[in-house]
Amino acid sequence: MAKALSGILKHTFVFAYGLFTLILYGLTAIRKGFFFRGTTEKEHLELQLARDRFWNLSKTWSGLSHHYIILRNGFKFHYVSNDPPEGPAADKPLIIFIHGFPDSWAVWRHLLKSKALQEAATLVAVDLPGYGGTDSLEEYSSTNVLESLAGFIIAIRAKYGIDTDAGIRQRRTVIVSHDWGCVLSMRLAAEAPQLADRFILSNGPLVSMVASNIRRSLSSSLKMFKTALRSPIKSRSTLYKAIKSLKPVARQLLLSGYIFVMQLPMPFVVYLGTGGNYSFLKLAHKGSYGNSPFSLEDAAECMASSLGPSVEECRTQTYDGEGYPASVVKERALGNFQHMARYYREKAATSRWQKSIETIADLHSISGGNELHRASSGAGLFDDGLTGVLKAHSTIIWGKADIALDPQICLNGFSDYLVRNSQVVELPRSGHFTPLERESCAALTRAVEWAAGGEKEDIGAAIQRDYPDAVVTVRK
Repeated sequence: MAKALSGILKHTFVFAYGLFTLILYGLTAIRKGFFFRGTTEKEHLELQLARDRFWNLSKTWSGLSHHYIILRNGFKFHYVSNDPPEGPAADKPLIIFIHGFPDSWAVWRHLLKSKALQEAATLVAVDLPGYGGTDSLEEYSSTNVLESLAGFIIAIRAKYGIDTDAGIRQRRTVIVSHDWGCVLSMRLAAEAPQLADRFILSNGPLVSMVASNIRRSLSSSLKMFKTALRSPIKSRSTLYKAIKSLKPVARQLLLSGYIFVMQLPMPFVVYLGTGGNYSFLKLAHKGSYGNSPFSLEDAAECMASSLGPSVEECRTQTYDGEGYPASVVKERALGNFQHMARYYREKAATSRWQKSIETIADLHSISGGNELHRASSGAGLFDDGLTGVLKAHSTIIWGKADIALDPQICLNGFSDYLVRNSQVVELPRSGHFTPLERESCAALTRAVEWAAGGEKEDIGAAIQRDYPDAVVTVRK
């Protein structure tokens, strides 16, 4: 009975808080003039042009062309690459970019334009399942999403000659990720570290560590409250400390309101993504540029990145005759927000990844039969250490003015979850969308160049050339 009552109370709170947040977003959109304002003819034209630039499979964009990889089960991944027509360069490292919510490969557009990066490495920017031009999944569980993503990375490594019959790990592989891409990449770094030599992870929570920090804060606050209640007048300072210790948790709860909206019945969720003339997405897009200038073209490109291809682009094909998957053509060409939401609804971040025999064999092959146990994160041969510890070399680049994630909850104790040759770099003036804000984008670009070039200098010195106030807060 008590368990059932607890479940009812939990579902009631989630529904009530989600509905409250949805109404709050609507009021904010009205106050800022987004909700009732229709799309002008010029805005509509800019969006059409942006979707054609990003999603017309027959065209190149800034030196990158569209490609598809089909996994063993027939699942189709869309990605863009600077892969030349004559074939991939044999001596370049491979850089794989993985986006987050509510974006696509195009969130990396400012980094991908870098001529220095294009000359130094093979660049691959992929659309996650259910996003952009990639196939949809029947269920967005951890197993389905991570199996697909790992399968893509394994296939890309094979295509670009990272792993061949002549030997494995022929060249460096770097995975760069943001937001949901960061959450999933942290799972890969923890459970399939063989996939890359370096993970560059930006503004996405390490879920197990965040949960641990929240539990610790709640436990500490509860103990102080109990102490203060014995003598309220004399224990005012203890009571103040108890309330203060809850501040990061309360702030994260406020910032995470949209996650509660994602748990509402699907009509509410679809309304969040499309209602009020896409006001929620437009608010997110404007905020994604931080203090950087935000032009009409920027707004159109952000919306094109979120919406993916239209019916018009779905008629196009790549140079080798590949078209968009049927799930994109038949369903998502008119809207894919519900697929984005299902990552939250179906526990893509938190449920267990049950690896297939094929994935286990592929990972074993990449590791050369030597499973990676890199010191020193507390993980050893018979002890995996803390839950979720990142077993691959990792560089966390974090915009501290994040509008979705509290830095105290998301960064405290990170050192315990990292292996040797890992770092945390904080960007004090930057927000959540580090690939889009001008300063943080420059910092990320430097970090990718550093990783692609063999990590020959200090990561802090490399980033500080473009972001002088960047601080390396953790070195392992």
